[in-house]
Formats: sequence, structure tokens, C-alpha cells
Amino acid sequence: PKCLELSLYGDPDVFKALGEVITKRTCPMNTLKLKCLSREGDAILVFMGALQSSPHQTPKLIDIGQPMYLSSDAIIAISTLLQNQECKIEGLVLRQTRIYDESLAQISLSLQKNVTLREFIVDTKSLTN
Repeated sequence: PKCLELSLYGDPDVFKALGEVITKRTCPMNTLKLKCLSREGDAILVFMGALQSSPHQTPKLIDIGQPMYLSSDAIIAISTLLQNQECKIEGLVLRQTRIYDESLAQISLSLQKNVTLREFIVDTKSLTN
């Protein structure tokens, strides 16, 4: 599929199975939308890990949304993916995902090494202090 949109509800086994599907796919995916209703952020870790293992297949747009707290591990996973030279992501959207200033700063620093990202959107409902 060109767009994979998932609403996830906290089952780590499902996250792992879908992560494996992402790493083994043969057709390009333009958009990955994760609507994560899990408080732990397990889905983000699994999907970012899957994308890191095959960065050449990174979707052009990753849209992570509501309502979810992005743990420091999830922020590190996102930052690591953005720093990977093989990662071809062009857009990252964080919607209604509680993110702290220091986490946003960490992602911003990783963007210095990314040459493909053209769009980075963080909605104002996401920012906390």
C-alpha cells in the first residue's frame, strides 16, 4: 500500500508483527500514519526500530498522532532515524503528542544531519513544559 494508516491500542505483539511487515515489504510506502492510543509509546519504538533496520524504505511522510506521550526512548528512536544518511523521509508530523521542550530540541539537533526532510510539523497542542 502507498499509505499505511494504523490505529494502535497497546498490544506490543501486534506492534512487533506490523514492524516486521514494514521491514519485509517490497513495494514503496509513501506515508505511514500512526494514531497511537497507547500511553507507553511501544508502537513508536517498534516502528522506528523497523524503519532503522531498513532506512532505504523509509516512507516519505511519517505522521504520528493523538493522544500519546512520546517517551525519551521514542524521541531517541525518532532522532536516530532522522540522522541516518540512508533515511529518505521528507516529512515528519507530530499531532497531539505530548512532547517536552528538551525532546523537541533533541529532534531539532538531529535535523542538522538530515538532508531530505522538507517538512516538520508539531502542532501547538503537543508542546508541554
